[in-house]
Amino acid sequence: MENIGKSKTRTAIVFLVAGQSNAGGCGVISPELHRERGNHIERPLVPGSTAKEMGLSTNPEDYTHSYIWVPDHGFQRVDPNRNTKPDKPDLPGHGIELPVVRVLEKSFPENDIYVIKYGPGAVTLHRDWNPVRQDGDRPCYATWLRYYREGMAELAGSYPEVRVIGLYWDQGESDGIENKADEYAANLTSFIATVRDATGIPQLPFFIRKHIFNWDNIEAIIAAQEQVVAKDLHSFMLDIDLGDRKKNYDAWAYSPNNGHVSSRGFIELSKELFEGPLADAGIDSFCRYQVQDPG
Repeated sequence: MENIGKSKTRTAIVFLVAGQSNAGGCGVISPELHRERGNHIERPLVPGSTAKEMGLSTNPEDYTHSYIWVPDHGFQRVDPNRNTKPDKPDLPGHGIELPVVRVLEKSFPENDIYVIKYGPGAVTLHRDWNPVRQDGDRPCYATWLRYYREGMAELAGSYPEVRVIGLYWDQGESDGIENKADEYAANLTSFIATVRDATGIPQLPFFIRKHIFNWDNIEAIIAAQEQVVAKDLHSFMLDIDLGDRKKNYDAWAYSPNNGHVSSRGFIELSKELFEGPLADAGIDSFCRYQVQDPG
């Protein structure tokens, strides 16, 4: 861990993120960087969709006490230009974590904020994130759990207390594409239970983004999301659906008719989070982390 913690005498606050590419984050830093990298040719931007245009700071100096887990390096201070896509540092971008930590830094100015996330593209729940199935070539669950355990062990050894806000889950499109939508509710229910058991946080909140773009079998995936949330008191839907797919693309996609959420969308999702399940939440309302036996 970089030796830059603001206050290691107070509770550390952790925000977890998992899923596929929208969890990893496709928010664009700025129109200038998008053009500089040549991405504007294949994927022109929706005007006003980037972090810069939305007023979401990408200046690392503004993130004074927020850190993100970077594979093979440990926690680094949040820098949107180099590590908010920690598994792809050569592709600057961000996800929901960036507006979330901005809110958390202001709400908890004396507490260090930590993010542990993993969101590779085009992965499924029924295979890649399946905690039981081991025959896939992308063991997402095992990878995320390793990051979690290594990161949390480090925090537990550095702070008097560690509290976990919850886990933002952004995934499902690939299961619809692979015709596994009919299994999604059961698979997600089982996944949530397994994660809670493995993390040692039996009431770990799950914040699930409702799907809003066009994908194969996506209505069945949405119905499965709704079914899971309806049955689980500690799961919540983050819903920015405008009731019309075209309106959703115009408002929340970073590129026209592209199924990846923009900075504008992530900012709106963070508002849903802090005006919904985390409204008026204090440190004592977050889940206390207890050191777990990794066996």
